[in-house]
Amino acid sequence: MKRLSFFLLMMAYLINLDAQVYEQYKTMSQGDRNALTMTLPQNKDKFVGTLWSAYMKEFYGTKTKLNKKTGEWFSDNVDMPAIGLGNTVDVYATAEQINDDVRLSVWFDLGGAYLTLREHYDRYPEAEKLMMRFALEVAQKSTEQQLGTEEKKLKALENDLKKLQSNNERYLKDIERARETIRKAEEGIAKNDKDQADTQDKIEQQKKAIEAVRRKLNDL
Repeated sequence: MKRLSFFLLMMAYLINLDAQVYEQYKTMSQGDRNALTMTLPQNKDKFVGTLWSAYMKEFYGTKTKLNKKTGEWFSDNVDMPAIGLGNTVDVYATAEQINDDVRLSVWFDLGGAYLTLREHYDRYPEAEKLMMRFALEVAQKSTEQQLGTEEKKLKALENDLKKLQSNNERYLKDIERARETIRKAEEGIAKNDKDQADTQDKIEQQKKAIEAVRRKLNDL
């Protein structure tokens, strides 16, 4: 039941992405050999290559090394019972960046002969399953990575909002302080106007006093 559920999930994913495994004679370090190839949409070659190495270790317990000269990931003497049928298998893989997608090519060296559907029809489906299972692994890890990226963006936006809210509170406080300053200034203006009026009255009274003293002086 679990195997059936996995298969259905795998097929649903592949149909959704319009992905498929197909054979292709391709040049690799050992010459022109038959490879199983598939396209992994919206991915990066380094990401896929690193996942392939981890995948081979997790499922087959083998160490996979990158040959920087050839760009191939090589797994030596891998125990794959359903593919090797009692013999170990040497596995070569490349991850090529094609625009926004990655083309994964895998060669299965069965010991002098490379896996093909025509010559190894009983083993070929197992290799297909291996690659489709890896496609699901890539989809999962890629989605997890995307989720992490989106969560970081959300965190950044939340931090931006906190800053904006803090600035808003500061602006409101500035406005309150400004209003208090204006209120005090208006009170000062009102008092100043009254003081000016009072002082003007005093000036008028003082002028009258001076005029009275001057008349008194003239009368002497």
